[in-house]
Amino acid sequence: MSINFFEASCKTESNTNEFGLCDDPPPAENPAYINEDDFSKWIAIVDNPDNKDVDFYAIDHCVEILREDGTKENRCDGILHYDNNLTFVELKDRTGSGWLGKGRKQLTTTIEAFSKTYDINNYTKVEAYISNNLRPRSNSNYIIDIQKFKDATGLILNIEQKISI
Repeated sequence: MSINFFEASCKTESNTNEFGLCDDPPPAENPAYINEDDFSKWIAIVDNPDNKDVDFYAIDHCVEILREDGTKENRCDGILHYDNNLTFVELKDRTGSGWLGKGRKQLTTTIEAFSKTYDINNYTKVEAYISNNLRPRSNSNYIIDIQKFKDATGLILNIEQKISI
């Protein structure tokens, strides 16, 4: 079954030199979105020094990915799209344990479903980020999850708050 990951009703956009990606706190039922002016809501910070036109397509709460039994699959928050490049993004706003493993699985599931509909090799650059505003930098403890993600998808998993365009 073909899934439209570029649903117009799920799109927000920006061409400012810096903007945030936001996901309302639980029990959130709204999709993630771009925000340009309320820094307190920003989970990920997108650095766009060349003011490129960047689209963010929400996935969670916007695009259904179903398991074989018909139940909803966990999926990442969205995809940044610019200049034929894709950045899959999972937004986290928490400390404690489990957020990294869950985020990795959400990204993996989304990328696998995306690859069934679109040829990922047609894109110039494909990246994946878990952005956690409470844990803004990657550390050496993340190496196992980074390797598991690479084994599953062939992509490098970036674990940091800032996404550079």
